[in-house]
Amino acid sequence: MSTEETPQQRQRKGRKGRSLQRQRALDVLYEADLRHEEIGLAELLEIRSELSPAQQPIKEYGQQIVCTYCEWADDVDSMIEAASPQWALARMSVVDRSLLRIGATELMFMDVPIAIVIKEITSLVRDFSTDKAVGFTMGVLNRIAEIRATETAGRSAE
Repeated sequence: MSTEETPQQRQRKGRKGRSLQRQRALDVLYEADLRHEEIGLAELLEIRSELSPAQQPIKEYGQQIVCTYCEWADDVDSMIEAASPQWALARMSVVDRSLLRIGATELMFMDVPIAIVIKEITSLVRDFSTDKAVGFTMGVLNRIAEIRATETAGRSAE
């Protein structure tokens, strides 16, 4: 009998703190992506920030991720495409695209260390996407970190 957990079993484990808020940010970005222009991301965030008996509301850190992505969406999406030249955003699954947006937002605008972003996003990918997506998202996020390091090199000396 295998001791490896299925994605459904991993999803049932309780996330807490920022890990849970990244998952809630995933919920909002994923839903907004599926709804396209039906409802704006800011409006959806407001709805998901309210207490609901169906699910835990998104709190401050999750809201910060979504708001920061909202503000810098074009830059974040451009960076993801630059870091994954073989895969346009439109070709990616909605969940992978949403998780990359969270990771890229944290790396680019929230100063979260790459090790934390990789660990957290990889955990979410394992729970909500395919096994093949783990290596892909890790590679894209590492490439984003490399690009950012090159872009910001020497700025602290100014």
